[in-house]
Amino acid sequence: MTKVISKSRFVSGVQCSKKLFFDIYRKDLKPIISEQQELLFASGHIIGELAQSAFPNGKDASPENYYDFSKSIQDTKDWIDAGINTIYEAAFSSHGVLAALDILHHTENERWAIEVKSSSEVKKYHLTDASLQYWVMNKSGLKPDKFFLMHINTAYIKQGDINPNELFTLADITQQVIENQEWVTNNLEELKSIISSEKEPVVEIGKHCSAPFSCDYKHHCWKHIPEQSVFSLYSPRGLDWNLYEQGIFKIIDIPENTPLNHRQNLQVNGQKNTTSHFDKTNINEFLTTWEFPLYFFDFETIFPALPVLDGTRPFQQVPFQYSLHILEQADGAYIHKEFLAEPIDFNIPTIDPRKKLIEQMKLDFGATGSIVAYNATFEISRLKELAIAFPEEQTFIDDLISRFVDLLVPFRNGWHYQPEMGGSASIKAVLPAIAPAFSYKDLEISNGGDASNIFLSMINNTFEGDFNETRKNLLKYCERDTFGMVVIWKYLVENRRSNP
Repeated sequence: MTKVISKSRFVSGVQCSKKLFFDIYRKDLKPIISEQQELLFASGHIIGELAQSAFPNGKDASPENYYDFSKSIQDTKDWIDAGINTIYEAAFSSHGVLAALDILHHTENERWAIEVKSSSEVKKYHLTDASLQYWVMNKSGLKPDKFFLMHINTAYIKQGDINPNELFTLADITQQVIENQEWVTNNLEELKSIISSEKEPVVEIGKHCSAPFSCDYKHHCWKHIPEQSVFSLYSPRGLDWNLYEQGIFKIIDIPENTPLNHRQNLQVNGQKNTTSHFDKTNINEFLTTWEFPLYFFDFETIFPALPVLDGTRPFQQVPFQYSLHILEQADGAYIHKEFLAEPIDFNIPTIDPRKKLIEQMKLDFGATGSIVAYNATFEISRLKELAIAFPEEQTFIDDLISRFVDLLVPFRNGWHYQPEMGGSASIKAVLPAIAPAFSYKDLEISNGGDASNIFLSMINNTFEGDFNETRKNLLKYCERDTFGMVVIWKYLVENRRSNP
């Protein structure tokens, strides 16, 4: 078994020494990579290739076998000696440490090390792996003169083909990685000791379990944490860890004198006494402001690092789908409307699928009536962006925005609480609490993140599933979301009548 420390192993070890140990000796504990994670990896590969095009005509040192970098290391050295100016996936090894660099570029006077990240800024954990790469390059006799982190420029607006020189920003992090070299040396010594001992380190759970990344082994290390634990407190702001360090694991064991906010009090009392809370006055006032017909509305969006439509920015939320349930009157039957863009429309310069979406909304929405969304600020923000993109639709969109009501309000404000909601006011927590029979479990696509990733893969032609069936599944998921809002509304209406 190889015990070489790679960049990924170093990053794991810095986050948690037990995580590094599991990466090497307990791979059986690691969850299987999901289809959606695979789609994210594919997206990252596309970004990497685009970054390379900003430094064209380079030679690629990528290994044929991920577990054997010997040829990559030799190719990198040979090509540097031969005067090759640009090398992709340049590999270096020294003192039992391996590092592969996204781009190695030689100017007339300087050697540049460039690491590519699909983020909008330099983050602290980026400096971790960059510092290790600098260390390995230095020890192997190929110290870079400059180290850059190449990240996405969020001010970039796509017009035609993406220009990689404008899409990416080069951030000079040379000084930061130099200052980290002693820190790298000290960490390497500790991590090598852990690996060589082949003994699982003793590490208590802590904030490091979720930062900078949620650990793959959290399910294993957190087995002793009960379901209704202090870590499920609503907006704990450190209170959860303070309680845990006092030996308090369960919500029902939180002392009576613990300072809690309104929502936390509802949650703690609800768990201790199995009681619910229903503020009839506030909920009644809230609901009486609504005007029929009611339009229960939900967007699904993509937010790609690489913008796919002209006039859009990296990571901009672009709606590609909506579901709409319409209730003409309180005791009437609902009508369902929906829209799902064609992925091919995102790749035809003369077509903007957002315009098609707006045109369908004009047909589906009447001139009067409240528009209901769950966390309405999201839908409103998307509509405002559509108005900027299509100023001729400003009047129509402004009218829609003026009619929005937010179904999140009663739960965010604590007007209604049930113990089953835990510490969350999200629709995915509220629905099973008030309507146990309501579920997403029968759906192939059961959350917005998956819907977004899948549709983006269709746009990028990286999707490998059944296109028509997946389209049906996308429609089913979004429809379930708006029908869930109908269920919540009916629950609130019925209970405001029945509660004293």
